[in-house]
Amino acid sequence: MNDFLNTVGLIFSFLGSLALARGFFISKKEAIKLGVSRWSGETNEENLKLPQVQDRLKQKRWGIIGAVLLFIGLIFQLLAQAL
Repeated sequence: MNDFLNTVGLIFSFLGSLALARGFFISKKEAIKLGVSRWSGETNEENLKLPQVQDRLKQKRWGIIGAVLLFIGLIFQLLAQAL
């Protein structure tokens, strides 16, 4: 049982690290799209539609997913050690 919990914990930790690193994997086309200068909108709703803002929000989502997966992995590994 300890080996199983430890393995599950390592898998979640690996998936969490991939989710956190998701922002590093970007195509040249996407980098150009994000790097081009634009005028900002007058309202927050307009600014939320800008590619740079959308990218940051996507990075935030993946960061939260990664942190949760790493936490789950830690819990499984701690359970494996405790049993």
